[in-house]
Amino acid sequence: MEQKASTREKVFDAADALLEEGVRPTQQAVRERIGTGSLTTINKALNEWWAALGDRIQRRRQHPELPEPVLTVANQLWDRALAYAENRFEEQRQLLQQRERELREQAQVAQQGGHQALQELQSQNGRLLERCELLSDEKHALEQKLLKADEQSYRMGARVDELEHQLRQQRAMSGEGGGSEALIEARVRLSIQDEELQRLRRLNDELNRENAALRQKIEK
Repeated sequence: MEQKASTREKVFDAADALLEEGVRPTQQAVRERIGTGSLTTINKALNEWWAALGDRIQRRRQHPELPEPVLTVANQLWDRALAYAENRFEEQRQLLQQRERELREQAQVAQQGGHQALQELQSQNGRLLERCELLSDEKHALEQKLLKADEQSYRMGARVDELEHQLRQQRAMSGEGGGSEALIEARVRLSIQDEELQRLRRLNDELNRENAALRQKIEK
């Protein structure tokens, strides 16, 4: 920025000198006078000089009583104030651009984080749906198993009732007397049937416990 300001001041001084000599300040004339600087930089500074020239003439008309040195110093101060204002404006512009870039980066990071969180939630939701389907299938299988166990328990109970009825009949018949061999045979059959009845009862109790456990699993 200091190099540009220095070139600008050289262009202003050269243009003032050319104008005092009665020569129109052009890019080429100014370039030959100062000996350095690109035509683009000279053109920009020369445009500013032309814009400031009107203000300088106007100030001179408004204050004709001021000596030329005072006007010169005032113009220099004014030009420096403009240069300082332009520098400050450029600095503020760069700061605002930097802040804008930072905000855009933060917004982009936040957007990416939100997108990643959404993907994780969708993945978790998919796993929960799969788990629900597995639990539903497992529940259906348990219900079918319980239904078969109920049927088996019902048949077992009917079989127990039938054996108890037969056992009572056998005991009644053995109590009526008869030959000793027939009595012994009847008692043997009664013992066998009684053992079978006890076995069936234990099996029926086990089936009832299994049915209760299955119902608890289904209710969870």
